[in-house]
Amino acid sequence: MDAVTITFQPEADDHVAAERLYDRQSRWAVADRVVAVILALVGASATLAVGARWWTLVWFPLALLEWFHLLTVRPFLTRLWFRQNPKFLEAYRLECDDSGIQFHTASIDSTLAWSHYDRALEDANVWLLVSGPRMYTVLPKRAFTPESEQTFRALLTRNLTARTRSNS
Repeated sequence: MDAVTITFQPEADDHVAAERLYDRQSRWAVADRVVAVILALVGASATLAVGARWWTLVWFPLALLEWFHLLTVRPFLTRLWFRQNPKFLEAYRLECDDSGIQFHTASIDSTLAWSHYDRALEDANVWLLVSGPRMYTVLPKRAFTPESEQTFRALLTRNLTARTRSNS
């Protein structure tokens, strides 16, 4: 039976990366692109109608920012919520095996079965174990060694039936 133990101190950057990964995998990512195209079209129409003025050209950088999902206040809110949550002041030790994930901190001793999770998302910074809309467990990749990440990936393959991954 494969098992992985990881230890980490939660960081706000991990949760910001998790939010971005989750958003990229949601249907709202398409809406952001549609809004970006609309902003560019408004800018082009205004520029063609009255010429290049500051208020006609401002639409183009706004469109670019929206395209890359940089107009959102969500990262700022995530950092604020992170600082206000005392559970993130504690070091985490997670033990993962075929029975599930055991969470250990100074104030938490809990076990979650793999059936609690619907899917897993992955990028270069974090793993997200998704259990519902905007409900997920954040596992920073910095906590894994190459061997432990390979074992963790095998656990996911065996224990999550509806798994989705992003390798962006």
